[in-house]
Amino acid sequence: MTRFQPALDGQVVKTLAELRPQIGERVRLETRSPRGRYTVQLIGFRDGGSVIVSAPRSTGTPILINEGAPVTVRLMAGNWICAFETRLLKVSTTPYPHWHLDCPTQVESHRVRHHTRVPVNLAVSVDLDEMEAAVTGFPLRACCTDIHTSGACIESSRVLGKVGQKLFVTARVAVNGIDQVILAPAIIRNIYEGESGSFSVISHGVEFVDLEEDTRLILAGFVYQQYLVETGYLPLEGEG
Repeated sequence: MTRFQPALDGQVVKTLAELRPQIGERVRLETRSPRGRYTVQLIGFRDGGSVIVSAPRSTGTPILINEGAPVTVRLMAGNWICAFETRLLKVSTTPYPHWHLDCPTQVESHRVRHHTRVPVNLAVSVDLDEMEAAVTGFPLRACCTDIHTSGACIESSRVLGKVGQKLFVTARVAVNGIDQVILAPAIIRNIYEGESGSFSVISHGVEFVDLEEDTRLILAGFVYQQYLVETGYLPLEGEG
């Protein structure tokens, strides 16, 4: 199992009208002078006209930037990740602070695959069923190094079981700022040994099975969120 599996289909060039992003969608702006990355909301757009977004702010104050300045824009439209280069056309303060960006004629778009795998550094607890755990010293702590909606890579200092054996993986995650607990039954599909510095590390590729609906939704939300952070479409926690 690789540490990071490409999660995008090939690049496609589309227009915003074809992509139809939702009003209120989060938009990631990157400016060069002053240099910064900001998360704003999409207010509207019109081909041949402008893309209207809420004005970015830093520590509660508006960002000062000259009209005509270049801006990189990233956003989601359905399961498409979109990016384009544009320029700031107009800064408006009434009836509320907002920016007009030059509407692009082309948008670079990539479709997110169903099995998006993202790198993480997530502490997990691994357990067996009650009878096996009592004999072998489970549960034990391990580290999840990548995850997707169908499985994960779990590293530990010892072998967690045989290929085909069932495990129970528990992890605490934050989705949209809300703490959630994932409790996922999983089957070991492959095992291999690697090294981390002077220590041997056993990596286990596991497949999630028999997930409850709530767990499936939390897992999907977490993976999707981490992917957007990894690719720069959402800020890191605590970033403006």
